[in-house]
Amino acid sequence: MKSHYQPLLIRPSIYHNESLSGFLYRLAHWNGYFSVSHLNSRLGLSVYESQNNEFSGKAMERLGELVFKEVDMLEKHNGHYLQNKFGIEFYKKNIMKNKVKYCPICIKENYFHQFIWNILPVHLCGYHHVLLVDSCPKCNSRISMGSFMNGSCNRCLFSFKETNIISTVNDILLESQKQIIEGFRDKNFPIIDICDLVHFFQLAYHSFHLLIGAQDFTGSTPNNLLVFYNRVQGEKSGLKMAIALANVYWMYLDFPKRFYYILDVFLSRNQKMQRYERLKKFELIFNNSTFLWLKKAYVSYFIKQIDEGFVRKDFSVFKREPELLLRRSRVRREEVRQYTGIAYCKLHELSDYNELEIETKLTTGTNIYLVGKSKLDDYLNVRKNLISKKEVGLLLGINVTSVQKLVEASYISPIKIANSPIQMFNIQEAKKLIENCSGSMVTEVDPPFLRFHDALIKYSVNNLTVVKIVEFTLSGMLMPYRLTSFGTFADNYYRENELQSCLDLIKKERQREKGFFFSDVMKMFKIGEKRLWRILKEQDIQADFTLLMKDGRKRYYFKEETILKIKGVITVMKELE
Repeated sequence: MKSHYQPLLIRPSIYHNESLSGFLYRLAHWNGYFSVSHLNSRLGLSVYESQNNEFSGKAMERLGELVFKEVDMLEKHNGHYLQNKFGIEFYKKNIMKNKVKYCPICIKENYFHQFIWNILPVHLCGYHHVLLVDSCPKCNSRISMGSFMNGSCNRCLFSFKETNIISTVNDILLESQKQIIEGFRDKNFPIIDICDLVHFFQLAYHSFHLLIGAQDFTGSTPNNLLVFYNRVQGEKSGLKMAIALANVYWMYLDFPKRFYYILDVFLSRNQKMQRYERLKKFELIFNNSTFLWLKKAYVSYFIKQIDEGFVRKDFSVFKREPELLLRRSRVRREEVRQYTGIAYCKLHELSDYNELEIETKLTTGTNIYLVGKSKLDDYLNVRKNLISKKEVGLLLGINVTSVQKLVEASYISPIKIANSPIQMFNIQEAKKLIENCSGSMVTEVDPPFLRFHDALIKYSVNNLTVVKIVEFTLSGMLMPYRLTSFGTFADNYYRENELQSCLDLIKKERQREKGFFFSDVMKMFKIGEKRLWRILKEQDIQADFTLLMKDGRKRYYFKEETILKIKGVITVMKELE
């Protein structure tokens, strides 16, 4: 039995740019083997490994013994060389498997399989500047390594040497491909400024989220860019990847001018959740400190966008880093009202007197108002603590009448300025009241919860008022909840059972002050309405207090002394029965 390690009779030299898979096929052909199966067996290789240029260390040693070559001389021809050089994640994303592509000019000059052709995003010959071919030009079927090394298509017998040449005239595609090829040869070669090959591909895979579905900015194809592939519906395309990378390359030339242009186009093409999700995926690149230069330009772009009113303060980059909002120069009018309590009419009045700068912009058919931040800060520094009663209401989320009730209950104090008849209020005092009455943050509320104004409406007949809600909240009887970290009383939710406990207290308090309802007296003595009226009429007992309702109805109240009289009458009547 022959040894696995017995040298081959014919041992051609490996070309400097040849793949080990191609070299193995040439060895089999020169030594009279019908296929590479025999050599695979001797090297301990699977069909998959020999087809895809992935030779183990043991296989490399055995191959070296078969051809009298040092392993180091063969190493750079092996796919694992790229894996060791650039990392396994990079390798898996960018190496083409189970198919072959080729340069139609190269194979006419010298027919062998080049190592660089294994790389998915390389789709241009670096020597002849023509596009590589990755399927049979006649029947469009996949080309296997065996089929390629036999020189013809397994399905239609087309001779690959007869392939027509597809030259490229696109300068950006050509330039980007030459840079990428050089990057694979020299790990430290800059594809673009301060970006070597690995960093360029990291940049590209994140930038694809800005380019997906966009036009081809290089003009290489009239089709929209398809930069990701679906394993069910398609496969990795070297040409599509090369075009996508050419667009990324173009995008970061003349930085940041073209980058800003891409962002303009992106915002015009993507709306709502699609815009948010794609930007969120792009922004993951900022977790890598290598790309601080990109983050700086990105942030500057969106600060300009928010200053122009094109995006809001809850936009992705500002949601991620809210402190960036401090760098804007203009603020939306509704934000000013929300955070300062200054009414719209007051803001425009201040603008008329040049105390503020308000610019009107028309976006998507709607007027938006942008307040200059510099003058706003100056104004607030002067009058930051004084607001009107109406503004207190806006800040608290209640009407002016309820504000006055809070004043009368001493929860907020009015401030008189000189001879002005207008009462002013300390905004900090109002904000403190909101803070003290704000609820705990939750992600959702269950049906037993009632929102602030809904509770007021539902229990208005039970004398539940804004003042009472504040009173019970400050005393700890009511524990409010809210879904947002900021807002007004209107954003609070209350538990139904806690509200009921408070209503019981209100009822007892009312009974002490005004007396019991007519219906309460009926329940107390377990008698009907007609009988109670007859007793009152016969004994000439009058209600202590009568409330005339807006609809003309009357509500009667009876204090404890009067109830004792009624009780005495009922007791006597029972004794006589």
